[in-house]
Amino acid sequence: MEGEKDKWIERTLNSLEGIQPAVPSTDMHGRIMQRLQAERFRIVPDKVKPATIYRAAAAILLIMALNIFTCTMFSKNVTEKKGLQSFAKEYSISGGSESLLNI
Repeated sequence: MEGEKDKWIERTLNSLEGIQPAVPSTDMHGRIMQRLQAERFRIVPDKVKPATIYRAAAAILLIMALNIFTCTMFSKNVTEKKGLQSFAKEYSISGGSESLLNI
């Protein structure tokens, strides 16, 4: 068994005799550099899916609706507060205007 293994190893090593190293073609380096430059400066169009655009538009609309709602509610509160303060001032109610504002 040991002899057959040694013979196989010798045949395998002897099969490598006469093999020459691979020699690249003379213009291979230039072609590789040209391909790298082409990939570096290649313009890739950006693709955005329509679903992403719709989601962004929905988020913007939601934020705008919340802002408008908040602004209208805030202006109503300020108007009511000013009206109650002028009423208290008009009739000289001395209990403090804060008690009227918490109605």
